Amino acid sequence: MKKFRKLLALLLVAALLAGCGRQLTGDMTRYEDMTYTRPNLARMEHMLSLAVDAAMAEEYGGKLRDVLGAIYAFYDEYDSFYTNYSLADIRSCHDLTDLYWQEEYAWCMEKSADVEAMLEELYRQLAASPCREQLEAEAYFGEGFFEAYDGESTYDEAFLMLLEQESALISEYYDLSSQATAYDYGSGEYYDVCGEAMAQLLVELIALRQQISDYWGYDSYPQFANDFYFYRDYTMEQAEQYLAEVAQHLSPIYRQLDWEQNWELSEQYCTEEEAFRYVKETAKNMGGTVREAFSLLEAADLYDITWSENKYSASFEVYLTSYYEPFIFMNPERSRYDCLTFAHEFGHFCNDYACYGSYAGVDVLEFFSQGMEYLSLCYGEDTEDLKQIKMTDSLSIYVEQSAFASFEQRMYALEGEELTAENLYRLYEEVVAEYGLDIFGYDRREFVTITHFYTSPMYILSYVFSNDAAMQLYQLEQQEFGAGLKLYQDNLASQEAWFLAFLETVGLESPFSDGRVEQIAATFRTVLE
Repeated sequence: MKKFRKLLALLLVAALLAGCGRQLTGDMTRYEDMTYTRPNLARMEHMLSLAVDAAMAEEYGGKLRDVLGAIYAFYDEYDSFYTNYSLADIRSCHDLTDLYWQEEYAWCMEKSADVEAMLEELYRQLAASPCREQLEAEAYFGEGFFEAYDGESTYDEAFLMLLEQESALISEYYDLSSQATAYDYGSGEYYDVCGEAMAQLLVELIALRQQISDYWGYDSYPQFANDFYFYRDYTMEQAEQYLAEVAQHLSPIYRQLDWEQNWELSEQYCTEEEAFRYVKETAKNMGGTVREAFSLLEAADLYDITWSENKYSASFEVYLTSYYEPFIFMNPERSRYDCLTFAHEFGHFCNDYACYGSYAGVDVLEFFSQGMEYLSLCYGEDTEDLKQIKMTDSLSIYVEQSAFASFEQRMYALEGEELTAENLYRLYEEVVAEYGLDIFGYDRREFVTITHFYTSPMYILSYVFSNDAAMQLYQLEQQEFGAGLKLYQDNLASQEAWFLAFLETVGLESPFSDGRVEQIAATFRTVLE
């Protein structure tokens, strides 16, 4: 999973990032030397004021350099905020029982809407400034950049209040997750103690997010989230049709698979050192930017893959902008599957490393992470069992993540008196049966363990569609050794916002092409049956 934030505008052009530079092993910051300081929003407001004053001067006499310098200073504060936010996140996830880091993370999350409001205010003021034309030169922001900031402000007081309420509810979820560490993850006791409260909290989040979408005039929250948080050039109708086809064509294979045999493979014991070595050898054999990225990761200790019962039960990657370095967090299962999880997050790491922090669309971001998993099967060592594990996992991604995405789409359709925890349980049972997840037995409350429902709404769709594209890298490698790797390396620095546009540019097939899900089903039957 890539933890991310989406700006209101496109990424600033390279000229505005001229101060950054790739950190090589001789010029880097080790993670242990990175310090957290609670961000100073008053100083950020001051930098905003200085930038606006410089841009608004009636006679700045062509001193565009002064205006840009003031903008850079604001960006430094902006980047510092999110770097410290990420450090608080990493350290709170490392130990969910540490109240200091929980409080710091909650504070940063609460203030993030105010920070985004300041960024928007900067752009709105620059749009109205006498130096707008000069700033929209190709060497700076680019033609038409400020057109989006000519209207009313997005972050008005009412919207900020809604976002603050959302942040508070998300903080409650992390508090409940912290309490749950005292019980076996996913056990009956776990659900008995925390499940009901988590389910009711999700009800409150859904209701609040419906208010947010209503505020912006949307008929549904999924459509609002799709437009506001993600760059997606496909419709919700296309997505729903694809999910339905997964249930029709892939769920039967999922139901019939010999899961006991596959579990025996994936649950083989694997140490943290073995998982690390697997990805290291993969990077070495892939070479190029991938090998270079791993050298930085290892030299600066930009990873935490140790197991702890107090750690957050997930994995993610973040880019620490002020240091120009990515970081990987992972709480391993201590099984062979950890090799693929670490490879997944390292794919994000490579993408961020190549881009100095990637702002590509979320589906494109997940293409690079899932693509690394598939390519590791071709360039890693001792991969025979991992190939079986990954293909089983790939089928699981299609079916299980499609089920979760479908559940998420439907739960936002519950409104008014219909929006209850009991109806969420009922809806989850329906989806479980529809997609075949009931073959293992299940707890009707288990959806509360899906963190994305709480913290990253509508993100799950990206796992499904990016998996479709990433799987094509593996197919290319089977047709011609090196073909998938070349495509991957050549496009690691892509900042493409739109997923379908990205696929067309690099020559991959759209997930929505006719018969695509049937083709995938045929591949799984060949490999797994």
